[in-house]
Amino acid sequence: IGTGPPPQNRRSSQMQKVYIDQEEKERLAAAAKAAAKPSNNSNNETDERATCAACKESLLASRFNRNQLSKKDKARCRRCVEQSVQAEEESRKSSQQHKLQEVKQKILEADTKGNMQEKLKYESQLSALEAEHVTGLKPVIMGRGRGRGRGSW
Repeated sequence: IGTGPPPQNRRSSQMQKVYIDQEEKERLAAAAKAAAKPSNNSNNETDERATCAACKESLLASRFNRNQLSKKDKARCRRCVEQSVQAEEESRKSSQQHKLQEVKQKILEADTKGNMQEKLKYESQLSALEAEHVTGLKPVIMGRGRGRGRGSW
């Protein structure tokens, strides 16, 4: 009945945290492996340098991901990319909390006015925001489809 693992596109926030922790462990393991690997061509390693577009430091190419190195002038080092990702996540969370507070305030205002239509509207918005917070998925507005009364003749 629902004993299997959840679908990949419907991760709860807890599962996302586990996934992020796994990624972090893999990243650290890769960094440790690269540090432990003896370099036969030490001259080549020091010659390969790139400048980070964010922190403006000239760093070894090993401090960049391959896809970042391919961006040439816009390349960012791993540390700057990780800081950017964390900042975006914090911004998203604070924005989400702000939206929740706004909708809760509107529900209280509609309740004091006695306007049930507005209250229902804002309760629906609150439900959608809470579901997005739990699942990490935004609500999808389905298309109108063919609808009723649109016969083929």
